[in-house]
Amino acid sequence: VPAKGIVLESKLDKGQGAKATILIQQGTLNKSDIFVCGSQYSKVREMLNEREMKINKALPSDPVQILGFEKVPKAGDLFTVFTDEREAKKIALQRSQLEREANFQRHQKLTLDQVGKNIKSGTVKDLNVIIKGDVDGSIEALSDALMNLSNDEVNIKIILKSAGMISQNDISLASASNAIIVAFNVSSTVNARKLAKSLGVDIRYYSIIYEAIDEVKLALEGLLDPDIIENSI
Repeated sequence: VPAKGIVLESKLDKGQGAKATILIQQGTLNKSDIFVCGSQYSKVREMLNEREMKINKALPSDPVQILGFEKVPKAGDLFTVFTDEREAKKIALQRSQLEREANFQRHQKLTLDQVGKNIKSGTVKDLNVIIKGDVDGSIEALSDALMNLSNDEVNIKIILKSAGMISQNDISLASASNAIIVAFNVSSTVNARKLAKSLGVDIRYYSIIYEAIDEVKLALEGLLDPDIIENSI
């Protein structure tokens, strides 16, 4: 039976590249199996158990680390093995196209709608944020924490969150949407740094989640309208 599973956690490993911990739900997963996960298809290059030892097969209920991803998958993505590589490629391509269309529509809506909203209200200030990190779980935790900082006067929008180094595409999106980039345990490519400097994009690097939250909170306090307190003398 072709193996099926779910991504428990994923990250970008400096030495091994994109890797993910998969919980096998049915079937037997073998080394070199062709799989589809999210919007990508690839081949199982290596499998590691919980002790980082190489293994050749994984059975149902086994958590196993998979190497061979083209990009870091998201936690919760379904992992499915295919016997026909052409079918796997076709499904991955369809999902990738749908994902690009959804991202384009979301970015268009966020940039244009937010500008319109600001013009109409004149009071709500927005802080657009792009989050890049090494581990999917940390990205979600940081995203949730930053979203909770939103209030009546300042609205935080997470316009993109993904694992991996900061790329030129991230910089272009940040520039177009007037966003800051919060980087957690990742750096930028050389070209991305050059582009960020030329476009004036603010990148903040952190290795501790609480430091990122505290700094954004301080920035928000600078954006908040001052409270007017009247004292009768």
